[in-house]
Amino acid sequence: MLRKLVRGHEARHERELVALLEQPAFAAIDDEPHRGKQQHGIYRQLELLNGWARSGSALIADNQRLFDALAFAATVSPPLFSVAQEHYGVCLASIRTLGRPSAALDRVITDLDKLSSVAVILNTEIGVSCSHFAIGTRADYDPASDEFVLTTPTASACKFLGNVALDGVAKTGLVFAQVWCGDRHLGLFPFVVPIRDRERVCEGVNIKELSGASSLGLDYSVVSFSGARVPRTHWLQDSATLGTDGEFHDPLGDAGKRMLRSLSAGTNAWIASAVGSAAAARASAWTAIRYASKRKTSALLDRDGSILAFRNVQGMLLTALAEAFVISHFASRLTGGVKHEGTTSGISTVPWAAVSKIGALTKAITVAGAADAIHNCRRATGGHGFVGENRLCSYKDLVDAYGSAGGDSQLILIEIGRELASKPSELPEVPALPESLDGVDALHALMRFEERSQHQRASAGLAAAKPGDDAYLSIWNPRLPALIDLARAHGCRLAVESFLAQEVASEDRQPILALATLYVLEHFGQRLAHELRDAALAGAFDVVMANLDRLLDAFDLSTALVNTPLAQDDYIAAYIADLPLGG
Repeated sequence: MLRKLVRGHEARHERELVALLEQPAFAAIDDEPHRGKQQHGIYRQLELLNGWARSGSALIADNQRLFDALAFAATVSPPLFSVAQEHYGVCLASIRTLGRPSAALDRVITDLDKLSSVAVILNTEIGVSCSHFAIGTRADYDPASDEFVLTTPTASACKFLGNVALDGVAKTGLVFAQVWCGDRHLGLFPFVVPIRDRERVCEGVNIKELSGASSLGLDYSVVSFSGARVPRTHWLQDSATLGTDGEFHDPLGDAGKRMLRSLSAGTNAWIASAVGSAAAARASAWTAIRYASKRKTSALLDRDGSILAFRNVQGMLLTALAEAFVISHFASRLTGGVKHEGTTSGISTVPWAAVSKIGALTKAITVAGAADAIHNCRRATGGHGFVGENRLCSYKDLVDAYGSAGGDSQLILIEIGRELASKPSELPEVPALPESLDGVDALHALMRFEERSQHQRASAGLAAAKPGDDAYLSIWNPRLPALIDLARAHGCRLAVESFLAQEVASEDRQPILALATLYVLEHFGQRLAHELRDAALAGAFDVVMANLDRLLDAFDLSTALVNTPLAQDDYIAAYIADLPLGG
């Protein structure tokens, strides 16, 4: 029952996926000193994952299987997660959703299914923040050849951070570009563009490798286009039409709706970001708590005791455990096919919330929560947390990257906070802070009190203004910190309320309430009196410690999946191996 609370379903694919770890490609690729060989190792891992999946199309047709695979990838190899979620969840899903059926596009899909080519999104441009609104890459329609011609008109329009620099690995780009027919702008559309095969870069495509090691170890680059020709079949036109005579029709009616439609095909990106970040948080908490339970102390407070007995260590690690539980459940709601509805107040910063409010919010809350949990695990494990082979650094790099990738989390919170502040709060008024935290009702009251307080802060003296009005910036800019705090409180409340609403076995109710209490105190407890807060923490710590083994088992992890020294039953022996000793 606890495992279903964490993942939303009983794991069905773990044994098959764990078997992949016997392959040499899943050995410690970080030990490979040659950067190119290390990157080839990541793509070899992707080949093995694709072989297990049978094909990319088969994988994205089964949500549970897709997100189980991505959670596995995030746990065993964060760089693999990054390339897999982009190949399957973003690019292949978008091509199958938005492309018009044709023999040419079928061949592209077949190549991606077989992994003859790896798909990469080329959206972000180097000189433009919030780049969906100002993408500069052009796709000019040539009626004579019935093709589109891709060009990069300015330096700031170069595509940034596409992992396409590595020789010997074919890449296909999902390239977002502004479509022009003569002097008429038709809107922003994605195109399927061959970037390179195994021998060379394709004509009209220019690639500059970004030097130095990146946090995820991928072959990141800067890309420009100088007349790359793309056939009509590779235009992901969806319901739009363009005749050879230049007659254009888009039933969506305007460029803004077209942009949202193009982005909506990649909603898997937000779900994947949440699923992968939650998996990294679970692995971090599982590893760090196992270590802390065995790590002996020589401190005068408790000679030869476990460091996990100390309240300050419990404060870091049990709070990380609670965070991992709550955000894992929050992310799992998306994998079950939750309805995606956008914000209704227009767009002022980024489009993600307008595509799917709950998807974008879940992504932002989950990634931030995972970052906090992993940070606490690294602090609690001391120097071990900074050793590469223990993966905590890789997990940190993963969640740091996805704070921006897949929609900048801070900008998402601003958009959602702006919508919340623009209308009355839907929460019932809570006149005062609860006097105790002795149950579910008290936790609900504390969360609602804090969210209403943040709503009052963000909306006080708010005047109406629309994007483009002279007063728009002056009204919203001073409120941005308040909007972020309001949206964060809103998202964290939704996560806890869903977590507590799930049916669990009677023996699990008390530990689940204790985990929720730790999460609520971390995110909503700053206004509480110290005595109340300390008493609630102590009670929750004691309950979690008494049920720790069962709670860790709910993560369904093993030393095969988390094959790091720190996670092993005897972490000292795992480090030492056959190193000679002098005794």
